[in-house]
Amino acid sequence: MKPRLLADENSSHRLVAACRQISPDFPIIHISDWQEGAFMSVKDPALLMTLREEGMSLVGFDRASIPMHAGELTREGLGHAGVILFRHSVSAIAYGKLARLLVDLWREAKDWEWADRIEYLPRP
Repeated sequence: MKPRLLADENSSHRLVAACRQISPDFPIIHISDWQEGAFMSVKDPALLMTLREEGMSLVGFDRASIPMHAGELTREGLGHAGVILFRHSVSAIAYGKLARLLVDLWREAKDWEWADRIEYLPRP
């Protein structure tokens, strides 16, 4: 199955592994494993535009700059393929909890229209 979700460089490989432990065919890949790591340290707007072309949504913790850049791309009419961000209320090293939140969301939302959508986990 082609990956539909890309874990950013601030996400641990353990998150990806935990997602696959819950659901072996979960469509996520870590940025360091995607395109031979060519997009590690790429600026957010360029990464978001590349992911749009690939039809992949970004998963991460960067609540400061990613939403801003995603919003700018949307306002400029360029758009993005979706972003899923984890809130401060869940620890970045609580891999099991993070994975359950992400897998549960994806089971519900995989067929949603993800263009220009930003979701935060846990959901209210």
